Amino acid sequence: MKLKILLIFTLILAAAGAAHAEWVKLPTRNFSNLKDIFFQNSETGWITGTDGTLLRTDDGGRTWLPVQKFTTDSILQIYFTDPSTGWMLCERNIYSRGKNPTSYLRKTTDGGVHWDKVEFEDADRERVTRILFDRNGLGLAFGEGGIFYRLQEDGRTWKKSRAAIHFLLLDGAYSSGMNGAIVGAGGTIVFTQDGGLTWEEATILHDTSTRINSVVFTSAKQGWAVGTNGSIFTATGGGRLWRLVPQDETAATLNNVYFTSARDGYIAGNDGTILHTTDAGAHWRVESTRVTHNLNKIVFNGPTGFAIGFGGTILAKGPGFDAPRDARPTLSPKIGE
Repeated sequence: MKLKILLIFTLILAAAGAAHAEWVKLPTRNFSNLKDIFFQNSETGWITGTDGTLLRTDDGGRTWLPVQKFTTDSILQIYFTDPSTGWMLCERNIYSRGKNPTSYLRKTTDGGVHWDKVEFEDADRERVTRILFDRNGLGLAFGEGGIFYRLQEDGRTWKKSRAAIHFLLLDGAYSSGMNGAIVGAGGTIVFTQDGGLTWEEATILHDTSTRINSVVFTSAKQGWAVGTNGSIFTATGGGRLWRLVPQDETAATLNNVYFTSARDGYIAGNDGTILHTTDAGAHWRVESTRVTHNLNKIVFNGPTGFAIGFGGTILAKGPGFDAPRDARPTLSPKIGE
């Protein structure tokens, strides 16, 4: 009996420690603007950024090593649809672009060993900002001026189509069912209830021109979106109707939202901002990061969280990342120091 009580007490302490763990800045020699982070599995993950930055981990994120550079273009996003097949969304360097389209893709079929260039069909100067895949691996790409591309059955060709939206589209997500949403500038939210075959304009119960940067679903019906001026929106009906969630913690631009469960969620934003909720978004509180750089993406790999951003910033929170107090960073390092 005593052993059982001791075990329960130990688990409670461990859970409390994890809940109050602090964000630790990982040492890197990279000063790029880090754009995306994706884990293929519990051990293998990728980080992408400007100037062709591509980092890889094979130990769950404890160490991140640079992959041999094969481009100076920005790598905005990386996503794997299965262990072998992955995609990168790239943006050409403005100084060497010439007459080429602004955006293109790279595809791997060997788990990231080789990346072949794939062009969007009939692409022009419109910037593609995001690629989005459903559970069956069907892909969409979207961006400036409401531009849309759909991945064709050959698994390689991306064919252009036009939406009735003319604002910049920035992010999208599908729910566990057939619902989904795409968000963007000018307070834009469009939703689907048929897995992305058709999209309609959603209603926001707030007069807003907010630039909405990120969206996620925590269930078939519950959605969250974040944007400028500390704006947080939620939907409970699958994406058709959204309302503003009041919060007084920050007015910083919020760039990415991520939930580890229906109740536990995180938001990353400018000026080193990270917000955390443990009650399904009813309340949000600021967590200490000790950095001032803008954070672009936040994800969790099991119990461990990672946030990335400008200046090569990589933050980690979770087991194995508890730094001694006198070793915890106070500010992001400057080049040359």
